[in-house]
Amino acid sequence: MNKLLKIGISGLALTLVFSAGAFAATVAPKIIVNGNQVKTQTLPKIINGTVYVPIRAISEGLDASIQWDNTSKTVYVDSDPNFGMERSSVAYVANRNLAYRWIMAYDERDYQGVLDVVTPDFKTDIYNESFPAGTYNMGTIVEMKPVASTDSTLTVRIVQRVTAEDEYKVKVERWHFVFGQGKIKSVKRVPDTAKYLDRYTLFPGANFGI
Repeated sequence: MNKLLKIGISGLALTLVFSAGAFAATVAPKIIVNGNQVKTQTLPKIINGTVYVPIRAISEGLDASIQWDNTSKTVYVDSDPNFGMERSSVAYVANRNLAYRWIMAYDERDYQGVLDVVTPDFKTDIYNESFPAGTYNMGTIVEMKPVASTDSTLTVRIVQRVTAEDEYKVKVERWHFVFGQGKIKSVKRVPDTAKYLDRYTLFPGANFGI
């Protein structure tokens, strides 16, 4: 009787182990990018102990551009399929530096710093006439990244903390800069690029949101 009981318990234990393994193999892993779960129709898979994830889901979660070249069977992530001679690295760096100076002056409510880098006829929809007075519901910029440019324009991806009375979220959107006369002529929000996230992780230990 004791022998039968031991065998029965051992068999039950083996059944539980294999059942747990089968369960783990059938549950799709989650994809978390910058602290937010990415939803995708193509589920991640575990094959021979390696996790495979759809590159489009990862790229879009990072707000990176992605292109597929069917002829060469190549995926381009934040890359130029038609890479050749640089258009003008000097113009890009100069415009980027101006844009970054404007962004930091705006974020620090440094009105004179803003005026120093803009033309007399400067236009923007980022702030109103009351700038820099007041800080209510103003965002704190935690990350900025150029995503597109020409010799006279630059588009920057902006990540901001957004505070209000009953919520604390992170806003991601794109700002379009136009340059002329060695200064900034305008800064406008790119339509339909704003999205709100519950949280945003720059790197481990630097987390923003709720």
